[in-house]
Amino acid sequence: MFILGPAPKAIGGIAAILASCITCHQIYRHLQHYFCPAEQRWIIRILCIVPIYALTSWCSLMFWKWSIYFDSIRDVYEAFVIYNFLCLCYEYLGGENSILNEIQGKELERSWYYMTCCLPKIHYDIKFLRFCKKSTLQFCAVKPIVSIITIILEANNQFHENNLRPKYGYLYVTIIYNISVTLALYALVLFYLATREILKPHDPVLKFFMVKAIIFASFWQGVMLSFLELIDVIKDTTSGPDTATRVITTGEISASWQNFLICVEMLISAFLLRIAFPERVYDKDGGSRQKLSSNIRDTLNPKYMITDYIHNFSSTYSSYALGNQSANDESDVESRTGGGSSAIRAARTPDSDGDQRSWFNASSSRQILVENDELGNRD
Repeated sequence: MFILGPAPKAIGGIAAILASCITCHQIYRHLQHYFCPAEQRWIIRILCIVPIYALTSWCSLMFWKWSIYFDSIRDVYEAFVIYNFLCLCYEYLGGENSILNEIQGKELERSWYYMTCCLPKIHYDIKFLRFCKKSTLQFCAVKPIVSIITIILEANNQFHENNLRPKYGYLYVTIIYNISVTLALYALVLFYLATREILKPHDPVLKFFMVKAIIFASFWQGVMLSFLELIDVIKDTTSGPDTATRVITTGEISASWQNFLICVEMLISAFLLRIAFPERVYDKDGGSRQKLSSNIRDTLNPKYMITDYIHNFSSTYSSYALGNQSANDESDVESRTGGGSSAIRAARTPDSDGDQRSWFNASSSRQILVENDELGNRD
């Protein structure tokens, strides 16, 4: 059988390493030109999905006994990516105040294509934005819990990956995961419908497609392999000489196909993400004035997500949202009296340790595009 031979491991390894190198170079370029941290911190976190997906899938392919742990790392990070993409869209639009100024009072479009035809009449307001944020944040909470449960079930031989029989835990874990990820991704769809006109200068279609495709495609790919296993298209097999024959279960075969396909798909994704999130948008006046290590620390700082959890799940969220100037501590948002659009100003903001951070004077990528004459006549 092809998937059990050395070829998939070699091809998967080459694809995973190439994808990781391509994306890591892109991340390095963003860190070099880290002039717009309010946006680039989210972009870098999104880009990290390629090396994490590719390398963990290859490790799972190589070391089957440890695959449950590698897969858990991959699955937890995908929840983080959905949240980061929504936060990036917020930053593109100048924060919640600016989004509210643009969409408040408008009604959700009814569409069979976007599956909004059967929803009740929805008007865009602060509760709508709260729903979008909470839907992505719940996935960030549910996925780690599900991963821990998966590891416990596997340790007790009750998980049986890709086996949809009711007596095993995989079916129930898949149902919980499916509900959670569907809610998170559908919240992204609703947010896109509400803001697609004002997001146009940032070319959101490819960005939205890539984030959704990587996560949703890998999930349904796994479900399809489980279905093929259920109808006995994928069957148990054996390997090794007669004196040392090892039974290879359908779960191992299905998981091997899943990991191999993800390795190859991440190589394609690496090229598409270079187009979706080009670093040249932020390339202005040479490299960043900040040290590379400082830029990395800012990217890894979890305070924004923790703050979002506290704000969105607290009873005082509405007053927070209306009074909030920006999604991060370094940016100030100004609402213009005419059209409700905004520009994010940067400042030299002291760190908690007293160091001065030097932010670029125009932390909106749209403004940088205008200055570089790259927007043309798109407006």
